[in-house]
Amino acid sequence: MSSRLQSVLSAAVTLLIFTVLPLYAPSQLPPELDALISQAGFDLTGLINQIAAIGVALTLLTLVKGFVAKQSPLYLLASVASSATTLTFTLITLGLGDWENMGVTTVSMGVQGATNTVVLDLSVFVKLAAVTVALEVIHSIMEFADARKQISEAQRLPERPVAGIELQPEDQMPPEIRPL
Repeated sequence: MSSRLQSVLSAAVTLLIFTVLPLYAPSQLPPELDALISQAGFDLTGLINQIAAIGVALTLLTLVKGFVAKQSPLYLLASVASSATTLTFTLITLGLGDWENMGVTTVSMGVQGATNTVVLDLSVFVKLAAVTVALEVIHSIMEFADARKQISEAQRLPERPVAGIELQPEDQMPPEIRPL
């Protein structure tokens, strides 16, 4: 399967999972649960819209990475942006729509005159995601440098003939202008 077809299929799956399903899922919630979520002060619509926007961004970045050569600076930029977008998704998901909380989420709900407050400290997962994204960026940079190195080695012409092999003039020409 070609890399372009793989990137189109991957982009379609990403769009389906991160955009279509989150936008469709709230319509399937029972009205009681929707009222309970609203009563808790949780902005479900905002969270879903943020996840859908990230899904569109990841889809576009996946397509760019599939149609651009690995030695292109655009590929490196798309790869780093994809990692950063993944970190943003993690921050938004763990912060329940508020990425600035860095994984510490507070949910309060009043029931019959009493207020129940729950604090979820998921900051260890945010730190783990940040380390993972940093490693992904390093991997992307190394992959980019390796692809550039392979291209430069492939374009290098031999400076002197190999012992026992006599080079013809057309062997010393770049491949795009060699006679057939």
